[in-house]
Amino acid sequence: MKLKEAAKVLRSKNAGVWHITIDIIFKNKEFYERAKVKLNKDFFCKLFENDRVYYFKCNAINTLKVSFLRDSAAGSLSDTDCLGANFYIPLLDVEI
Repeated sequence: MKLKEAAKVLRSKNAGVWHITIDIIFKNKEFYERAKVKLNKDFFCKLFENDRVYYFKCNAINTLKVSFLRDSAAGSLSDTDCLGANFYIPLLDVEI
C-alpha cells in the first residue's frame, strides 16, 4: 500500500523562516501502526538528506509530524519553495 492511499491528510508547509513541517494523518489506526515502523526519524533524515529532523508521533490521533531545518531561509534567493508546499511529494508513493 502506498502512503497516499493510507493517509487522510498528507501535507507540507512553511513553519517559519528556517523550518518545514510535514503532517501525515492516517485514515485509521491500522495504517498508522503499519506506517510508523517504516516512516521513522532515520527514514526522513535519509529522504531529505538532513540530520536536523524533529520527529513526533501522536498515537491518540494516528498522526506523524516531521519538522526539519531548511537549507536556506524562506524567500531567499536560493530558496526553491517559499511556502514549503512541495516537500510532501516524495512521500506519495512510499510503500508502507
